[in-house]
Amino acid sequence: MNQINDILPARFGLWPTSIREVRGGWTAKAYRVDTEQSSYFLKVYDKSLPSIRYWIGRIGVYMPVLGWLSGTPELGRNVIKPIRTLDGQYKAETDGFVYLLFDYVTGETPGSGGLTAPQTAELAGIIARLHNLSDRLPREFAGLDEDVSLPFCEDIERYLGAEHQVGDLSRLIGANAELLHAAVAETVRLRDEVRLGFQPLVLCHADAHPNNVMQSDRLIVVDWEDMRLAPAEIDLILYAFGTGWPINWPVFRDAYLSLRPGFHINSDLMRFYLIRRRLDDVCSDITRLSLEQPGEEEAATMYGWLDRHFTEIRVLLDNKRDTCK
Repeated sequence: MNQINDILPARFGLWPTSIREVRGGWTAKAYRVDTEQSSYFLKVYDKSLPSIRYWIGRIGVYMPVLGWLSGTPELGRNVIKPIRTLDGQYKAETDGFVYLLFDYVTGETPGSGGLTAPQTAELAGIIARLHNLSDRLPREFAGLDEDVSLPFCEDIERYLGAEHQVGDLSRLIGANAELLHAAVAETVRLRDEVRLGFQPLVLCHADAHPNNVMQSDRLIVVDWEDMRLAPAEIDLILYAFGTGWPINWPVFRDAYLSLRPGFHINSDLMRFYLIRRRLDDVCSDITRLSLEQPGEEEAATMYGWLDRHFTEIRVLLDNKRDTCK
């Protein structure tokens, strides 16, 4: 906390009257910062954690784009606004941590309760407008194209092939080894047969689930860490398949297509992205459990996530029917 008190005035020109930790995502600790004039949302990334280094590396890619989006008439009111440092940067950094600052959004996240039908239609409009803005994206923004090399598949195969000491993680992964091998093979197959064919790339959030949406006087989308240029389906899987939240896909689909009438959903591509997402989650959980020694409560949560991921992967591999219409 002392370092935050030093960073805010030195790098952002802010003198806080209060700082308190609030709920955030797993990649960074989150704080509400109050000053005499306003309130801010601060994210603090720990550079020592192996699972966080990838996300820190993406900051320079997506934060300038988020800054641009926050100034557009189409989305300026629906995206969280980043605050630059005194020297115009989108992050402040020390030897151990990286700091990102945003305007504070007063409101609640729909979370596990899911979105109402009006919220679903409103969010569909935000995502559609985001995709439609792709042609206007300034050329100076680089590094946004998605990575289709599937490095997490290689990491999973390497973990499966390594010798491990007996433990809860090794037993759980071992019990699901055949499933993981099959999922990796199917993901690579879909990537090669479906993803690498021609498909327009659009600007995507890639993680706009109900925990990354705030209901203020309007919906505001937060946590843009996974922003990338990719086929639109990478965003749509969250709503077509639910992925853990009750979401009305027909309402979302109809509202989305009303703003993108020439777009046709590729169900094979949807399936590719959903399996890929789950394998990426598995790889992240393995990394955190094996390398970062989380506390007992946090570890129990991650084991629960792994169980759910394995269940969803098994269903996806067993069921190849089109569920996206």
